[in-house]
Amino acid sequence: MANVRFVRMAQALARAGHNVDLVLNRLQKPQMLEPRLREISFRFVKWSEYDVIKTSFHVGFESLLIEGGGDHPFIVSKLGSVVGATQTDGVHFYGPVRERLFRIQEEIARRSRVVTVLTSESAQLWKREHRTSRAHLMMVPTGVDVEVPRPRENPYRAIGIECPVAIFAGNLYARQHQPEVNAMWQERLNRIGRLLKHKAMQLVAMGSGETNFLDREAVRHVGQIEADEFWNWQQHAAVGLVLAQGIVQDNESSKIYYYLRTGLPVVCERPVPNSWLVDRTGHGAIVDYDDVEAIADATVRLSSSPPSQNGIADYIVREHSWDRRAAAYAPIFAQMKGEAASSR
Repeated sequence: MANVRFVRMAQALARAGHNVDLVLNRLQKPQMLEPRLREISFRFVKWSEYDVIKTSFHVGFESLLIEGGGDHPFIVSKLGSVVGATQTDGVHFYGPVRERLFRIQEEIARRSRVVTVLTSESAQLWKREHRTSRAHLMMVPTGVDVEVPRPRENPYRAIGIECPVAIFAGNLYARQHQPEVNAMWQERLNRIGRLLKHKAMQLVAMGSGETNFLDREAVRHVGQIEADEFWNWQQHAAVGLVLAQGIVQDNESSKIYYYLRTGLPVVCERPVPNSWLVDRTGHGAIVDYDDVEAIADATVRLSSSPPSQNGIADYIVREHSWDRRAAAYAPIFAQMKGEAASSR
C-alpha cells in the first residue's frame, strides 16, 4: 500500500495544478505519465529546480539524503510511523530497526519544513521526541480513489473457492523490518482461518511479507495483487478483516479506507486508531484485541446479514479521497513556492 499512496498523492497534487515529478530509479529517461506528472530517475534530478521536495516515509527521506537533496530548504516529510528514541507502547518496531528509523527521524526533524503523520497518536509522539524541531506538523491520513473499476469475474471461484470469503489485504511485513508483527499476524490468521473454516467461510490473505507459518488449509494466501486488480478481489469478498499490531497501536490501518470505499463490511480490532470509521459508518464491527472467536463470529454474522451500503462509498470519497488529502497541502505549498520565488 505504501507505493500506492506514493503514486496516488502525486497524481492528486498534479490534478490540483502542481507540476509533480515522481523521483524513482526505474527509468533511464524522464517520462510523462499524466498531465503535470512526470517520472524521473535520480540520476537526472537537479534538486535546486524544485520549489518543494516531498518524501515518503523514512526510506524516502533516507534516499533524499543519499542522493544529495537533504539540504533543500523546503522539504515536506511524510511519515507512515513515528518511532521513539526508546521503545514506546503503540510503536511496533524493535531493537536495531527502531534505532535506525529514529536516526533517520532525527535528520527529518532537523531538515524538514513540514512533517506529516497519519494519526494523533503519532503526532503526540513526534512532539514529545522532537521538541526542538521547527518543522510544522500536520496530520494527513491515507486517502482513497474517487473512481474504482466495476466488478468483473469472481477471482475466488477461479482458484476453487465457492464459499463466502473474508479477506485480509495488505502487508504482512518482512522479517528484516517487523518480524514480531509478522509472526503474530500469521499465527492469529491461522486461528481465525480455522474458526471460519468450521463456519463455512474461507479466509484469504493478500499482499507482501513472509508467509511461511501460514496454515495453507486455513488461510489461502494469493500474494501481491496489482492495485487496479485489488478492487475486484475486494468487491467479491464478504467481509474485510483488520488486525491490530498490539494492545496499543499508534499507526492507522489503510485497509479500513479501502474496504469501505467499496462498501465491504469491516471487522476491526479496537486498538487500531482509525477504527472510528467503522463506528462512524456503522458498516461493520469492532472487537477486542486478539479475541479471535469474536472476530470469527462477527465475520460470519456480517457475511450472512451484510449492512446496507447506502451512502458508504459516497461518504468515504467525499471525506477521504486523495484529492481531499492533497488539498491539505495547498496552503503550505503556496507559502513555500512564494518564499522560493522571492529568494531567486
